[in-house]
Amino acid sequence: MKNMAAKKDMPSDLGLLEQTFIMPTGANKPSLFRNPRMRLNLEWHRLKTRVKAFGGVLYYKYGIIKPRPKLNLRQIAPTAVALHRQMYTAFAEGDTATLTTICADGLRESFRSRIAARSPTERIRWTLHQYTRAPRVVSHRAMMLPVKGAAMRQAVVRIQTRQSLAKITEVGPDGREKMAKGTGQEKEIREYVVLQRRIWKGVEEPWIVWGTTEETSLSQIPALQQV
Repeated sequence: MKNMAAKKDMPSDLGLLEQTFIMPTGANKPSLFRNPRMRLNLEWHRLKTRVKAFGGVLYYKYGIIKPRPKLNLRQIAPTAVALHRQMYTAFAEGDTATLTTICADGLRESFRSRIAARSPTERIRWTLHQYTRAPRVVSHRAMMLPVKGAAMRQAVVRIQTRQSLAKITEVGPDGREKMAKGTGQEKEIREYVVLQRRIWKGVEEPWIVWGTTEETSLSQIPALQQV
């Protein structure tokens, strides 16, 4: 009974894990030629972060429950792609039941409020046109939860697509749709999708979507402020 109460009191949204690091790209990443010292310090920070994250994931696998959970590292990116598509499709269709199943508390409530704010005649159509790069896991961390035998891991997956979101405000007698201004355009979007799953009472729960995040900015890394 005590464990059941603890689970009920603990939300699924515990925030993005501390020290989650997503390597800056493009213009946000210091040049190895123009600013070699900062770039090398950034690479050193990435290496240290990966080593610490690897240790946490190993403890998640070997130190919590038996039989030991399978990490299935190669399945993380495909799982993120499937949940990403399922999540946005459910949001467009107003499918709150699916969102409740696959989203953490905070994200679920955000989607619910946006769905509730739609007018009765408004429809949303989300279209994924293509993937422009292969999905890639850019962070994988784990932490212990303040309940015996409980833990959580989070994985951040970069998903780059061309997609569109159309807000349909009216459908004429001839079936022609009228879209809200500024919607429906196809855009290339890079998203860092955060997945999480928990071990609770000796059982590993399925992956769900926590939300999305951004690349780590240089200002968030104290060691680089002295370079």
